[in-house]
Amino acid sequence: MDADVDGIDIDDYDDDDSGIFSIANDCHSEDDDTLTGEDNVLSAVHTKRTAVDKDESAEEFMLTREAVVRFVQDSIADALDRQKRNADKHGRANALSFNERDLVLLSVVKLPKLAVTNVGSSKRMPQYIVPFRVLRRMGNAYTIELPRKMRTHPTFYVGCLRPYH
Repeated sequence: MDADVDGIDIDDYDDDDSGIFSIANDCHSEDDDTLTGEDNVLSAVHTKRTAVDKDESAEEFMLTREAVVRFVQDSIADALDRQKRNADKHGRANALSFNERDLVLLSVVKLPKLAVTNVGSSKRMPQYIVPFRVLRRMGNAYTIELPRKMRTHPTFYVGCLRPYH
């Protein structure tokens, strides 16, 4: 069986990888790396056509890009306005304030599990643990009177505290 590709007899080459590279080298002219004959004409036509297409496609790309950027900026501005309206309407839900000596409940969400089990039962961990007395306020943080066995820092953000009634 005689296989012929572009006038090159494939059976003349070995089955190893060097045969593939030598076939590829035979397809090009040996003088330089330019294409020969019919391929050269097609290449010139393709180059002229793509130069015009590139200008048009570049303008089209820029217009599309500007439209997308404008759309994204408008969407971000709308989202910011919506968030501001909702924040102004509802305010901060956790902006409670406590006085010194008030009793507060402490949220267990961000506490180490060991600290919570040292206070009470670990069978069903409560959402808030026993009331603690507020010692002092520092901005939005409160220092509360914790038992030493909890082994955690006694200052908490106001969002972690609830009033005890």
